[in-house]
Amino acid sequence: MKRAIFFDLYGTLIDIRTDEGDPWIYDSLSRYLSYYRVGVPPDVLKKAYSDEVQRTLKSSPEMYPEVDVFKVFDVIMHRYGKKRYTKGVVAGVAMLFRALARRHFAAFPGMYDALGSLSGKGYKTAVISDAQWVFTEPEISMLGLDRFFRFKLLSSRFGFKKPDVRLFQIAMERLGVRPEESIYIGDNPAKDLVGSKKAGMKFILFRSECKAYNGLQPDKCFSNYSELDVLLRELW
Repeated sequence: MKRAIFFDLYGTLIDIRTDEGDPWIYDSLSRYLSYYRVGVPPDVLKKAYSDEVQRTLKSSPEMYPEVDVFKVFDVIMHRYGKKRYTKGVVAGVAMLFRALARRHFAAFPGMYDALGSLSGKGYKTAVISDAQWVFTEPEISMLGLDRFFRFKLLSSRFGFKKPDVRLFQIAMERLGVRPEESIYIGDNPAKDLVGSKKAGMKFILFRSECKAYNGLQPDKCFSNYSELDVLLRELW
């Protein structure tokens, strides 16, 4: 029997805190953009970013719409800039925005050992995350997580996010496994528990209160990665 374990990313593998509302971010980014001949004051930049995110979400036909922050900055730079900007330049601006917003960024304790153990046992592993590809893919590489996963399925590349069951279905199809062969591990019951259970997967809840949500119950719960191996043996 094939066995696959899918992980959420932020709040599950990566412990992160950000503050996108800090005015200092937009002041710093505005000054940086001036080197590319993008003339946009900090307050205008902050409003333009928020407005473009909201416009994207409201115009989407999806039940759980997602934005692509790369496209948001592409729109802003070409609206206020004096020339055409390459994908690399726009991506660099988006990554700087993320770097300025980050307040804490680290792997959860014991996570590397747990992932290494899963690889040694022959489990197929992948990431399913509500995340922005433009800075999430570099962040995964930064922490050395890319070596553990067959692929990373990120919502910003699809235009919809969890708990949309399609993300889970696409991930299982890519790994070539069935729902009864799959476990999803995440920290957010409203997104992770609901989406994975509707896709027919087992679900393990990380660092959240172990209780039912909307009539759906986690199969297991844990708060430290040293516990994961035992939980998996109990489920399989």
